[in-house]
Amino acid sequence: MQSNPNYINQADFNIILQSIPLLHIRKWEDRDIQYLLKILYHMALRPSEGIRLHKENFDLKNRVVYLGETKTSMSDKAIIPRIFHEDLTAWLETKQEGELFVNLKYRTLWVWLKRLGKMLNVEAWLDGNRAREQELTVGHIFRKSWGKDMLDQLGYDKIDVISTHLRHKKASMTFDYYLKGNIAKVKDTI
Repeated sequence: MQSNPNYINQADFNIILQSIPLLHIRKWEDRDIQYLLKILYHMALRPSEGIRLHKENFDLKNRVVYLGETKTSMSDKAIIPRIFHEDLTAWLETKQEGELFVNLKYRTLWVWLKRLGKMLNVEAWLDGNRAREQELTVGHIFRKSWGKDMLDQLGYDKIDVISTHLRHKKASMTFDYYLKGNIAKVKDTI
C-alpha cells in the first residue's frame, strides 16, 4: 500500500527511522527516539501513552505493557506483538529503571514529526494537509498505519482482533475511523 495522508507504509516508516539522526536531537539518543516511534507503531499507542512509559511498565514475559490511565481506560494495557518482542527486549535491556523518555513532551515529538515531514515529504506531516488536520494524524499516524497494515495482513474477518489491539471499544470505530482508507478494498472483496 502506498503512503497517503493517513497512512505510512513500512518502507516509508523505515526511511523515517533512518532519518532520525538528521534531526540533530541533543537531549535524547537517536536510537531511543527510533524506539519510541517503533513502540507507538507496533503497540498501537497514542503518542502521550508512549512518551510516559517507564521500563517497569513492561511485562516482557507476558508480552504486555501497562499504560495506567489512558484516554479510554483507568487502567489500560497493550499487547507487545511477537514480531517486536525480541527487538524491544534487547533495547529495554540497555535501559535503567524509570522513565524511558525523560521530560519528553508531545509538542516536542510533534515538532520532530513535522520537520521529518518536510525533509522526507511525508504527506501526513506536511502543512496544509486538510485530511491530516481533520484526522489528527500527526502523532496518531503510527496507530492508523499499524491498523491498516494488519488489515492487509490479516483480512477483514479479523477486524475484532485489530480493534482489540487498538484498544477500541467497538470494531466499527476501528473500521470507520482508523481504516476508512481501505473501504474500496471491502467493495472489491464482498
